Amino acid sequence: MSWRHPLLELSISSLVKNPNLCVPEHLAPLPPHIKDKIRRSLRCRHLSPDLLQALLHKNVTDLDLEDLEITDSHLEVVSKYKNYRKLNLNQTKKPSFKAIEKENETPPPCESSICQVLQGCRYLHTLFMAGWQSVTLEVMTTLVTSCPHIRFLDLGHCRPGLDDRMAAKVGELSRLESLSVTGSTAITDVGLSNIGASQAAATIKELRINKCREITDEGIEMLLMGLEALEILIFNGCPKVTDESRLALDRYLREHRVNVRQLSWTVY
Repeated sequence: MSWRHPLLELSISSLVKNPNLCVPEHLAPLPPHIKDKIRRSLRCRHLSPDLLQALLHKNVTDLDLEDLEITDSHLEVVSKYKNYRKLNLNQTKKPSFKAIEKENETPPPCESSICQVLQGCRYLHTLFMAGWQSVTLEVMTTLVTSCPHIRFLDLGHCRPGLDDRMAAKVGELSRLESLSVTGSTAITDVGLSNIGASQAAATIKELRINKCREITDEGIEMLLMGLEALEILIFNGCPKVTDESRLALDRYLREHRVNVRQLSWTVY
């Protein structure tokens, strides 16, 4: 009966090409494996909260909503399920990401909605939230207490971004392997020192702190003093970093050359 699979794929392809056919009431009764195929094929911009509700189920472990115009209503739907292993909520490609806020622009979700999603997600190991405006200390505290198995965390281009207190909180993630705070205007040398002295310093393999305007050579040196498993470090585009950081890197490489695979930096 191999003809069934091509027929199913053809039906789903025809369905997602015409969003008007995606009626939540019609899709809700479908089996989970068909819902998954539809959800992964549907363009995110057409995913209303009602449609998202119809296509989610308790066995979803990998949810990709990248660049959907996420609202509190979307997060309310997402928060009903707690078996996620990976959540991609990146917002960096939205038309409004680099534009000045417009009068009719959808307001960003509030921090309580994000916390509601994270609460109880004890299996979550990957969270991408690049470009968010609602990442606060409360959100990071909820992440640490509710999702202790986080290994990959992207907070790049959040506004204003990860600050020093949040960096200290993120450092409590004892399984963290990859962290991006690219473009943060809030993190300083204190935040880097907090990361270097944290539990996560023993497990972080990849760290992206590029385009962070407030970090200096002192912060880079204090960071490197604590990191033990580092393989990838990106800190280009940091205007306060000078050649002193290159010297600190040289010292680090003499002791950890076997680990390091990629370095990228700019000195001024």
